[in-house]
Amino acid sequence: MGMTGSRDDGLDATKKLPAMPTAGYQTDAFTDPYGVTAPPKVRRHKWLFPLAGAVLILALCSVIALVIVNSSEQQTLVAPPPLPVPTQDPMSSSTTVTTTTTPESSEPSEAVSPPAAAAPPDAESGDTEAVLYAVIGKGRAVSITYVDTGGVLQTEFNVPLPWTKEVQLNRPAARSASVSIVNAGRGIACTISVDGTQIQQREGAGLTVCRQAGKRGRGHGA
Repeated sequence: MGMTGSRDDGLDATKKLPAMPTAGYQTDAFTDPYGVTAPPKVRRHKWLFPLAGAVLILALCSVIALVIVNSSEQQTLVAPPPLPVPTQDPMSSSTTVTTTTTPESSEPSEAVSPPAAAAPPDAESGDTEAVLYAVIGKGRAVSITYVDTGGVLQTEFNVPLPWTKEVQLNRPAARSASVSIVNAGRGIACTISVDGTQIQQREGAGLTVCRQAGKRGRGHGA
Protein backbone atom coordinates (compact mmCIF):
# COMPACT_ATOMS: atom_id res chain seq x y z
CA MET A 1 0.00 0.00 0.00
CA GLY A 2 1.62 3.21 -1.09
CA MET A 3 2.12 6.29 1.21
CA THR A 4 0.24 9.37 0.12
CA GLY A 5 0.07 12.92 1.50
CA SER A 6 -3.43 12.45 2.83
CA ARG A 7 -4.72 10.61 5.97
CA ASP A 8 -7.14 7.73 5.79
CA ASP A 9 -9.94 9.96 7.16
CA GLY A 10 -9.64 12.23 4.15
CA LEU A 11 -7.82 15.11 5.93
CA ASP A 12 -4.66 16.54 4.59
CA ALA A 13 -1.92 16.16 7.21
CA THR A 14 0.12 18.97 5.77
CA LYS A 15 -2.70 21.47 6.06
CA LYS A 16 -2.43 23.87 9.03
CA LEU A 17 -5.22 24.06 11.55
CA PRO A 18 -6.92 27.39 12.04
CA ALA A 19 -5.50 29.54 14.90
CA MET A 20 -7.30 29.41 18.26
CA PRO A 21 -8.84 32.70 19.27
CA THR A 22 -6.91 34.39 22.12
CA ALA A 23 -9.46 37.02 23.12
CA GLY A 24 -13.12 37.64 23.13
CA TYR A 25 -14.14 34.75 25.39
CA GLN A 26 -17.21 35.36 27.46
CA THR A 27 -16.14 34.72 31.01
CA ASP A 28 -19.74 34.80 32.20
CA ALA A 29 -20.39 31.67 30.21
CA PHE A 30 -18.17 29.64 32.59
CA THR A 31 -19.48 28.73 36.01
CA ASP A 32 -18.01 26.88 38.95
CA PRO A 33 -18.19 23.19 38.14
CA TYR A 34 -19.19 22.55 41.80
CA GLY A 35 -22.10 24.97 41.69
CA VAL A 36 -20.60 27.50 44.18
CA THR A 37 -21.14 31.12 43.29
CA ALA A 38 -18.97 34.03 44.41
CA PRO A 39 -20.23 35.95 47.49
CA PRO A 40 -22.02 39.18 46.77
CA LYS A 41 -20.04 42.34 47.09
CA VAL A 42 -20.46 44.14 50.42
CA ARG A 43 -21.87 47.56 50.00
CA ARG A 44 -20.15 50.06 52.15
CA HIS A 45 -22.36 52.49 53.97
CA LYS A 46 -20.89 55.71 52.80
CA TRP A 47 -23.29 57.70 55.01
CA LEU A 48 -21.50 56.53 58.21
CA PHE A 49 -18.50 58.76 57.61
CA PRO A 50 -20.45 62.05 57.48
CA LEU A 51 -22.44 60.99 60.56
CA ALA A 52 -19.28 60.23 62.56
CA GLY A 53 -17.82 63.58 61.55
CA ALA A 54 -20.95 65.39 62.69
CA VAL A 55 -20.89 63.63 66.09
CA LEU A 56 -17.22 64.51 66.57
CA ILE A 57 -17.85 68.17 65.73
CA LEU A 58 -20.79 68.26 68.16
CA ALA A 59 -18.65 66.81 70.97
CA LEU A 60 -15.89 69.37 70.36
CA CYS A 61 -18.43 72.19 70.46
CA SER A 62 -19.81 70.90 73.79
CA VAL A 63 -16.32 70.77 75.33
CA ILE A 64 -15.52 74.30 74.16
CA ALA A 65 -18.83 75.58 75.58
CA LEU A 66 -18.11 73.98 78.98
CA VAL A 67 -14.65 75.53 79.10
CA ILE A 68 -16.09 78.97 78.33
CA VAL A 69 -18.80 78.64 81.01
CA ASN A 70 -16.30 77.49 83.68
CA SER A 71 -13.91 80.32 82.93
CA SER A 72 -16.72 82.88 83.16
CA GLU A 73 -17.88 81.46 86.53
CA GLN A 74 -14.36 81.63 87.92
CA GLN A 75 -14.11 85.25 86.85
CA THR A 76 -17.40 86.15 88.57
CA LEU A 77 -16.43 84.37 91.81
CA VAL A 78 -13.18 86.29 92.32
CA ALA A 79 -13.49 88.27 95.54
CA PRO A 80 -12.79 91.99 95.36
CA PRO A 81 -9.58 93.18 96.95
CA PRO A 82 -9.91 94.20 100.62
CA LEU A 83 -10.48 97.84 101.35
CA PRO A 84 -7.50 99.67 102.76
CA VAL A 85 -7.63 100.16 106.52
CA PRO A 86 -7.47 103.84 107.38
CA THR A 87 -4.47 104.69 109.45
CA GLN A 88 -4.85 106.90 112.48
CA ASP A 89 -2.32 109.41 113.54
CA PRO A 90 -1.04 108.39 116.98
CA MET A 91 -0.75 112.06 117.99
CA SER A 92 -4.43 112.79 117.31
CA SER A 93 -5.76 110.45 120.05
CA SER A 94 -4.80 110.22 123.67
CA THR A 95 -5.48 107.63 126.36
CA THR A 96 -6.36 108.64 129.89
CA VAL A 97 -5.50 106.22 132.68
CA THR A 98 -7.35 106.69 135.95
CA THR A 99 -5.99 105.04 139.08
CA THR A 100 -8.27 104.59 142.07
CA THR A 101 -6.72 104.00 145.47
CA THR A 102 -8.79 102.21 148.08
CA PRO A 103 -8.00 103.19 151.68
CA GLU A 104 -6.87 100.32 153.81
CA SER A 105 -9.24 99.34 156.58
CA SER A 106 -7.87 99.28 160.08
CA GLU A 107 -10.24 96.50 161.12
CA PRO A 108 -9.01 92.95 160.52
CA SER A 109 -10.95 91.02 157.93
CA GLU A 110 -12.97 88.08 159.07
CA ALA A 111 -11.74 84.68 157.97
CA VAL A 112 -14.10 82.98 155.54
CA SER A 113 -14.83 79.48 156.68
CA PRO A 114 -15.17 76.77 154.02
CA PRO A 115 -18.64 75.38 153.41
CA ALA A 116 -19.57 72.50 155.61
CA ALA A 117 -19.20 69.10 154.02
CA ALA A 118 -22.35 67.23 153.24
CA ALA A 119 -23.40 64.86 155.94
CA PRO A 120 -22.51 61.26 155.10
CA PRO A 121 -25.42 58.92 154.49
CA ASP A 122 -26.69 56.70 157.19
CA ALA A 123 -23.86 54.42 158.19
CA GLU A 124 -26.23 51.57 158.80
CA SER A 125 -27.66 51.68 155.26
CA GLY A 126 -24.20 51.69 153.63
CA ASP A 127 -22.70 48.97 155.85
CA THR A 128 -22.63 45.46 154.40
CA GLU A 129 -22.22 41.94 155.69
CA ALA A 130 -20.57 38.92 154.09
CA VAL A 131 -23.07 36.25 153.08
CA LEU A 132 -21.98 32.73 152.12
CA TYR A 133 -24.31 30.43 150.18
CA ALA A 134 -23.48 26.70 150.11
CA VAL A 135 -25.15 23.80 148.31
CA ILE A 136 -23.99 20.29 149.21
CA GLY A 137 -24.77 17.36 146.94
CA LYS A 138 -23.58 15.23 144.03
CA GLY A 139 -23.85 15.61 140.29
CA ARG A 140 -25.19 18.85 138.84
CA ALA A 141 -28.04 21.12 139.81
CA VAL A 142 -30.39 22.25 137.05
CA SER A 143 -30.23 25.86 138.31
CA ILE A 144 -29.31 27.90 141.39
CA THR A 145 -30.89 31.32 141.99
CA TYR A 146 -29.54 33.61 144.73
CA VAL A 147 -29.51 37.25 145.87
CA ASP A 148 -26.24 38.75 144.67
CA THR A 149 -24.31 41.83 145.82
CA GLY A 150 -26.53 44.90 145.56
CA GLY A 151 -29.73 42.88 146.06
CA VAL A 152 -29.85 41.63 142.45
CA LEU A 153 -31.11 38.14 141.65
CA GLN A 154 -28.66 35.95 139.75
CA THR A 155 -29.26 32.51 138.21
CA GLU A 156 -26.67 29.91 137.23
CA PHE A 157 -27.55 26.85 135.15
CA ASN A 158 -26.13 23.32 135.03
CA VAL A 159 -24.11 23.94 138.19
CA PRO A 160 -21.69 21.26 139.42
CA LEU A 161 -22.08 20.32 143.09
CA PRO A 162 -20.93 21.08 145.73
CA TRP A 163 -21.28 24.83 145.11
CA THR A 164 -20.50 27.95 147.21
CA LYS A 165 -20.94 31.68 146.59
CA GLU A 166 -19.95 34.66 148.76
CA VAL A 167 -21.69 38.04 148.31
CA GLN A 168 -22.00 41.35 150.19
CA LEU A 169 -25.47 42.43 151.32
CA ASN A 170 -26.60 45.50 153.28
CA ARG A 171 -27.30 45.10 156.97
CA PRO A 172 -29.18 43.23 158.15
CA ALA A 173 -28.16 40.68 155.51
CA ALA A 174 -30.25 37.95 157.11
CA ARG A 175 -33.42 39.65 155.82
CA SER A 176 -32.45 39.61 152.15
CA ALA A 177 -30.24 36.51 151.84
CA SER A 178 -31.90 33.76 149.80
CA VAL A 179 -30.91 30.81 147.60
CA SER A 180 -33.12 28.40 145.60
CA ILE A 181 -31.95 25.16 143.99
CA VAL A 182 -33.69 23.13 141.28
CA ASN A 183 -32.31 19.58 141.30
CA ALA A 184 -33.12 16.48 139.26
CA GLY A 185 -34.43 14.37 142.14
CA ARG A 186 -31.21 13.90 144.09
CA GLY A 187 -31.02 14.86 147.74
CA ILE A 188 -29.14 18.09 148.50
CA ALA A 189 -28.61 20.47 151.42
CA CYS A 190 -28.32 24.27 151.34
CA THR A 191 -27.02 26.65 154.00
CA ILE A 192 -26.77 30.43 154.46
CA SER A 193 -24.10 31.99 156.70
CA VAL A 194 -23.72 35.69 157.62
CA ASP A 195 -20.28 36.83 158.80
CA GLY A 196 -19.36 33.20 159.51
CA THR A 197 -22.53 32.36 161.46
CA GLN A 198 -24.93 29.87 159.90
CA ILE A 199 -28.48 31.23 159.96
CA GLN A 200 -30.32 28.80 157.69
CA GLN A 201 -30.10 25.17 156.59
CA ARG A 202 -32.46 23.08 154.49
CA GLU A 203 -32.43 19.63 152.89
CA GLY A 204 -34.57 18.44 150.02
CA ALA A 205 -34.82 17.15 146.47
CA GLY A 206 -36.33 18.64 143.35
CA LEU A 207 -36.82 22.24 144.54
CA THR A 208 -35.04 23.41 147.69
CA VAL A 209 -35.25 26.97 149.00
CA CYS A 210 -33.19 28.58 151.79
CA ARG A 211 -34.52 31.98 152.81
CA GLN A 212 -33.76 34.64 155.36
CA ALA A 213 -34.53 34.21 159.04
CA GLY A 214 -38.19 34.61 159.91
CA LYS A 215 -39.35 32.66 156.83
CA ARG A 216 -39.18 28.94 156.59
CA GLY A 217 -37.18 27.30 153.84
CA ARG A 218 -38.93 24.72 151.73
CA GLY A 219 -37.77 21.33 150.61
CA HIS A 220 -39.81 19.22 148.16
CA GLY A 221 -39.23 15.60 147.54
CA ALA A 222 -38.84 14.06 144.11
